[in-house]
Amino acid sequence: MNRALLTEASWGRAAVLLAADGPSEIRLERPVDEMGALWRGRVLRVEPGLGAFVDLGEDRTGLLASGKPPHEGAALLVQATRPATGGKGPALGAAPRLPGRYLVYTPLRPDISASRRLPDDGTRTRLQGLARRLLQPGEGAVVRAAAAAAGDAAIARELEALRSRWQRIDAARDEAPALLWRESDPLAAFLRDRLEPGGILMADRPLRPYAKRIAPPDARIEMLDEPGWRAFGLEDAIERALEPLVPLDGGGSISLEETRAGVVIDVDGGGRKGALALNLEAAGTIAREVRLRGLGGLILIDFVDLDRAAERRRVERRLADGFAGDPAARRQLPFSPLGVIEMTRQRLGVPLAEQWALRRR
Repeated sequence: MNRALLTEASWGRAAVLLAADGPSEIRLERPVDEMGALWRGRVLRVEPGLGAFVDLGEDRTGLLASGKPPHEGAALLVQATRPATGGKGPALGAAPRLPGRYLVYTPLRPDISASRRLPDDGTRTRLQGLARRLLQPGEGAVVRAAAAAAGDAAIARELEALRSRWQRIDAARDEAPALLWRESDPLAAFLRDRLEPGGILMADRPLRPYAKRIAPPDARIEMLDEPGWRAFGLEDAIERALEPLVPLDGGGSISLEETRAGVVIDVDGGGRKGALALNLEAAGTIAREVRLRGLGGLILIDFVDLDRAAERRRVERRLADGFAGDPAARRQLPFSPLGVIEMTRQRLGVPLAEQWALRRR
């Protein structure tokens, strides 16, 4: 069972996923959140080997890198698969996905798959079979982990709602470029995607009506007498997560630097003895910081040199274990001959630093 926090401070509202040692993921309310948004766009130009640059309107341009390259001037349906960050426009896909609490509906892709977090005790097979019976020809879905605690009727109702939403989107004949749909409440979407069935949503008492409206149906709501941002030291946690240097409890530190090409992380012993213990602590801290800061793309981690292959494997496992429960897709390679671990992590939203900068303006 996990916990989330819904709170409001002078700088706005926030939804926070909580771990035993503090916030593990933070979503700040933003006026516009384009992740998952659907547009009817118009192709500006096609770059061989790169993709198509698509006009989304309102001086917005995205990059469609998948599928058959369209011709310049073509109007087509596209969806943001990665938000705009660092001055780059959003990454786009051509296969729409409409997320719900129990299913992700894919109206143009007939595959049926299931979350890796579903128990492999017959539940996964049963739910995939249910989805297969409910879906119409040409439709597909991803069964989410929350479906394990839901009744068949609730799943069927959600699928019908997602299908109706898609029919309205598909029927739109707006002149391209035009925005067709986006999440109406990013904080509600965050809680839908992160809070597990039976999870606890703690909310500021003045936010009680809002919390009841956006909480997942299977969540338990608890009211806080003290504002959550103060009770959980949220501002301090955010400020620490924006610092490039993170001290380690046993001595030494890690430094994190974001570049246009990726994220570079360096482990510094600072005179501390015991390279293995240092690297093991650093690996757990790195996993926590990467998720909290919302970092993604290519990540290079330079650990302190280890001579023994068995010790390097322990550090690799500790790093992988640190990302347990992380919803972002991730790929991790073993230590390179230079003592560097390379990994990629899916971008699920705007990095925390950019969110905070927007809220402070």
